[in-house]
Amino acid sequence: MSRSPLIKQAFHPKSDDFFQIFRSFALKMEAHGMPAIVINVFKYYFDQLLSGYQGKLSEHDIEPIADEDIEHYEKLEEYREVGQDAMDMLAIVKLNGGSGTSMGLTKAKSLLPVRRGQTFLDIIVRQVEAMRERNGTTVPLLFMNSFSTHTDTMLALGDFDNGETRIPLAFLQHKFPKVLQKDYSPATWPQNPELEWNPPGHGDIFQAMVTSGVLQKLLKGGFKYAFISNSDNLGAVMDERILGYMVEKDLSFVMEVARRTHADRKGGHLARSRNDGRLVLREIAQCPEDEIEDFQDIERYSFFNTNSIWVDLQVLEKVFVYHGMMPLDIIVNKKHLDPRDETSPEVYQIERAMGSAIASFRDAAALEVPRARFAPVKTTNDILDVMSDNYIISDRFNVVPNPARTLPPIRIDLDPVYFKKIDEFQTRFPVGPPSLIECESLKVRGDVVFAGQMPLRGHVEIVNETSRQVLVTAEMLERADYHVRIE
Repeated sequence: MSRSPLIKQAFHPKSDDFFQIFRSFALKMEAHGMPAIVINVFKYYFDQLLSGYQGKLSEHDIEPIADEDIEHYEKLEEYREVGQDAMDMLAIVKLNGGSGTSMGLTKAKSLLPVRRGQTFLDIIVRQVEAMRERNGTTVPLLFMNSFSTHTDTMLALGDFDNGETRIPLAFLQHKFPKVLQKDYSPATWPQNPELEWNPPGHGDIFQAMVTSGVLQKLLKGGFKYAFISNSDNLGAVMDERILGYMVEKDLSFVMEVARRTHADRKGGHLARSRNDGRLVLREIAQCPEDEIEDFQDIERYSFFNTNSIWVDLQVLEKVFVYHGMMPLDIIVNKKHLDPRDETSPEVYQIERAMGSAIASFRDAAALEVPRARFAPVKTTNDILDVMSDNYIISDRFNVVPNPARTLPPIRIDLDPVYFKKIDEFQTRFPVGPPSLIECESLKVRGDVVFAGQMPLRGHVEIVNETSRQVLVTAEMLERADYHVRIE
């Protein structure tokens, strides 16, 4: 097999000056047990960082995707039977590295109760168990954990396993050293050494599957396809129609995309390379500053990546062997070493996005899916929505929009001072969420507690301008026509 030019770039000896600069990174990564391939891949991206390349994609490099270039989910019913027949070749992988620190969590975000006391993890496991029973085959479920989520996740999984497939339940994401902006040396922070490292982004999944041996075990076990999605996206569930579409069309990579709205304007969008016509993903960190307006033009770039992908594992192995790595675009994020301390040194974090792999697969396609397949829970606003009667659990244990809701998706804006952290949020809904099925929007400012599971209707605004906590009752809301101001 011919080899990619990236092999030479990644593994060919550099100049003495480069080696002197990189040596401290290599020693640090070796001391933390990083595989040689991970060190070499970091070297490849560090070389790009030193040369000033930061993975920017300008309007000169890409062009918008036309509607006719995208297949639509609603047209896939004819592929359902093909997908059902291919279920014994499918594995499900969940990206489970997030710890939910922004909501005050100290454990894996997937262990957060989101629906009648059930966590993300509980719901995912029940979905897979129901799928196994329905299809009479043990579809393996795997989690890519980070060092901060692995132990909690494995304890919570208990005696759940992948049965006779002998496929491991989890594998670990790698980590990259942070780079000091002032002199490109490894960041050090003795008071909390873990802050010297950053997750390399969900693009690390391909590399982690190889270094952990998971890819080889799946292929040896006869598993040809993988459905990969975020563990906090309750809409990302296995669908026989999408699998069947992939099999029937002999596709090596399918990215689920959804139509952008104003709220999605800052998320990564799909485009086409002007150079070779392949599909590419552009994240906002890859957009030149003078083109942000074009990036956020949702009419020009109409589709965003939901971060749910379907991959042919045999082709994935070939791509990895050819390149010696998974060639993903570099994303350089400028941060403070301690994100909670703006006086801490400024660093570069080298990251990669999973979706940018679409450019490495010749037979790749984008599939427009309904918004129901994109239901991420990133904030307590999202949690309230999912906990409420706006959603129901189907007989497949999928969390789906309640068909009884006839309104557009609700807009929720809870005061971050009092509702941002999960423990604060939970104390302010002591008996559960209010009924939101007839609510178009909910805005809360100030410290309030909701008494009972009262119905909210229309556009609801509650403002407490006092320094004391106020109990909001159904009578109070109805009397004020759902616009309450407490002074």
